Amino acid sequence: MKKKAISQIILNIIVIALLVVMIYPLAMTLWGAFKNSFTYDQTKWYPTLPLRVTNIASAYKSIKHYIFNTIFVAVTATAGSLAVASLAAYAFARMEFVGKNFLYLAVISLMMIPGVLTLVPSYVLYKNIVGLNNYLVLILPTVAGGPVFGVFLLRSFYEGLPESVFESARIDGANELRVFFSICIPMSMSIMGTLVIMQIMSIWNEYLWPIITIQDDRLLTISAGLLQRFSNVTGVPNYPITFSAYLVSSIPLIVLFFAANKYYIEGLTSSAIKL
Repeated sequence: MKKKAISQIILNIIVIALLVVMIYPLAMTLWGAFKNSFTYDQTKWYPTLPLRVTNIASAYKSIKHYIFNTIFVAVTATAGSLAVASLAAYAFARMEFVGKNFLYLAVISLMMIPGVLTLVPSYVLYKNIVGLNNYLVLILPTVAGGPVFGVFLLRSFYEGLPESVFESARIDGANELRVFFSICIPMSMSIMGTLVIMQIMSIWNEYLWPIITIQDDRLLTISAGLLQRFSNVTGVPNYPITFSAYLVSSIPLIVLFFAANKYYIEGLTSSAIKL
């Protein structure tokens, strides 16, 4: 019993240490966002009063156009990605055509390929199709490549739906498109919500593609904009304003997750049951 108690204590200490290592940088960012430069230099390792709330306003003025750009790109690209994913998943799940299984495996295999391997070909392709320094070069890659995981989840879900439901709709005269919009879409809203959260988070955190395709600062998305604005400064960086910008940029994602948390969990659960 003593050995078991000692091992449990050691395990608890390790877990607590890992939690501290994981959470402490986040805490430093949080309280560092409300200090001035002098206070931060003297007391960066712990919180102090008073809180300098004006940092938030200053940071927001610096990055607000990045946030609006990201919202526009995220909403547009996510809508296109979901449309492609749901239609493709319905075709793979409920329709018969030559080479269906081969095409499905080809699509799913794209999940195994790291995005960095196709970075240069993608850059050349989209540069010649839509050019650089525009919203299309940010939106189209997500619409084209983003649906892969959505196809995987939705196909499994659609295949698990009772065939009798589809037969009843077809007997009533519904065509495939009507069946898709009347049956599949309403029943898969929770999975759609999961995919929306995952896609928006991916777009919000993406910085490599916008940096290499967008040179106009007015069109950058939030992660690339933060990197450009706060990593290329001359002299001593203003860490409190930088932390404030990170804090402001994370608020929309936090709000999105808490607002759609229920649908996110339901979507993962329902897709897992079907799998």
